[in-house]
Amino acid sequence: MLRLTSPAFEDGQEIAQKFGKRAQNISPPLQWDGVPNETRSFRAQLRRPPSGGQRLRALAGRRPEPAAQLVAGRSSSRTGIPGFTEVKPYAGPFPPSGTHDYEFTLYALRTDRLGVRPGATLPEFMQAAEQNSLATATLIGKFTKIS
Repeated sequence: MLRLTSPAFEDGQEIAQKFGKRAQNISPPLQWDGVPNETRSFRAQLRRPPSGGQRLRALAGRRPEPAAQLVAGRSSSRTGIPGFTEVKPYAGPFPPSGTHDYEFTLYALRTDRLGVRPGATLPEFMQAAEQNSLATATLIGKFTKIS
């Protein structure tokens, strides 16, 4: 079973301000295990449920991966992981007010390419990822807007 975790926060717990859009805007570290043997690539996304804000923050990667993780701040073309590229640049949590849930989802895919166009919307990305998914894992963190 695919499992997604972060050493920066536990599932359902607060995400540090440094990962927010208005602070350092760096991606949190992510780790995964339980990858299906048939996996050819990965896609990861961050959204604010339930609306998702229709923003896509997606990372694309191909197997074989050198490590089953992304270190903090390594979610863009600077990943340092061969075969990983970004569909759209990371933009950290920035809720309108108060505390909101943010959902990180990792897709283990049966294909190397999803065929989504640059600038794809969240629904377009999710439809393509779900159609080609062998397994998914979700990690939810809470983020509080500080005035």
